[in-house]
Amino acid sequence: MAADVFTPTAARTPVDAQPDVAFIARPRLLALREELRRAAAQRHRSRWQEPPLFFFDPQRQAELVAAGDRMPPWAELAAHIDAAMPELFRHVEVRRLARALDLAAAAQLLAGCCPAARRLVDLLAVPDDEVFLVLDPLRRSGVRWLLRGAADVGQLIERLAVDFTRDIQLYTPAALRPQGTLPSGFRGCREWLWPTQPLAAVPRINGVRVVLVGPAVIRPATPRTPRFPELMVQATALGRLTPWQVADELTRLGAPAVTVPQPVAVMAPAA
Repeated sequence: MAADVFTPTAARTPVDAQPDVAFIARPRLLALREELRRAAAQRHRSRWQEPPLFFFDPQRQAELVAAGDRMPPWAELAAHIDAAMPELFRHVEVRRLARALDLAAAAQLLAGCCPAARRLVDLLAVPDDEVFLVLDPLRRSGVRWLLRGAADVGQLIERLAVDFTRDIQLYTPAALRPQGTLPSGFRGCREWLWPTQPLAAVPRINGVRVVLVGPAVIRPATPRTPRFPELMVQATALGRLTPWQVADELTRLGAPAVTVPQPVAVMAPAA
């Protein structure tokens, strides 16, 4: 009988072992954060902080640009940001670490003049692992979802098609009336959530993002591309709400007159 071969514990590697991607990415994220801060600090080199020079005359402005550096001012920084984006798209742990390191705040300093920095800010604003409470005041139905990787409201609407329908209009909680209803027609358009809006536009109340669902007022647009198609959308259902639970949630949102229709009792026929 052949003897068993013993492998020391230190030499054995589990098949499903995953490297700590956040720990590996930390030095690169820290270096990128410092580079963003340095670039923001050097944006105005003048002692008096005057704005960059420009001309109203297009010809003179073109001459000024031609006399300057041929390389775009943020080309090297944008290349470093673009190099970090695939890892941020791929791993939610890296996105969490980037938020903890205030990478979004550093990129925000240059978001107005560097498109790559603006894209980094938008990516880190994507709600990861946040609870969304979706309430339908008309039908007294509701559901809680834990979402990750959904960047815009349109992706939330696609996910809600499983529980409701695609022909829906999403509202912020500010649209709720005292009777626990939603405005009809275009009266509540100021509180609409458009499919192209970032999902971070859904307001957060007591740590939960709350959105109201009503019937569609405008015919849904043609299929659209998500803001960040590289992200993998994951949704976990946390449970459905009973009509009484929906009424309680609407009351907490400021609609004290919310009631739940009572079932009508049916008399049994006499024997």
